[in-house]
Amino acid sequence: MSSLVRVRRTLLGRDVAVAYAVIMALYLVRTVGFQPLQIPAYLLIVAYDVVEVVLPFLTPYYPLGFLLFLYLLAIAGAGAARRFQSRDGSTVSRTVGGVCLIVGTVSLLFGASIGGPLVTPNDNPTPLVITATTGGLFVVTGWWLLGRPLRGGRLSRRGS
Repeated sequence: MSSLVRVRRTLLGRDVAVAYAVIMALYLVRTVGFQPLQIPAYLLIVAYDVVEVVLPFLTPYYPLGFLLFLYLLAIAGAGAARRFQSRDGSTVSRTVGGVCLIVGTVSLLFGASIGGPLVTPNDNPTPLVITATTGGLFVVTGWWLLGRPLRGGRLSRRGS
């Protein structure tokens, strides 16, 4: 019985709801006319495009599949928040930190996949720089929100 409660809490808990709300807010910010704010939404769309390439049967179900993909990212963000949480801070800030870690990881993976000038010297390095910067900012922000501040020039665990 406890495993059923654990599965329910993992898939439908408060942390997942907060993470889903944060991810949907990042996606909906794309409607703002200020382009730097649109980058996280673009990265979410591109990440789902990669999923569609791997699982082509999802293509006709884009609206439903994309929402499910964002939900799975929310579960991953809530899981990251649970895994890396510190004793300090509110549940909401920890969950936002977990989502930032996930979005930052997606951004860094996308940057690694496009390669920019690492693939050929004639490529435009701008997409690589944008995704690396965005990913780095999200990872550092997520780590900080999880209560793991930067100390001595390196990431460290609080209380260690």
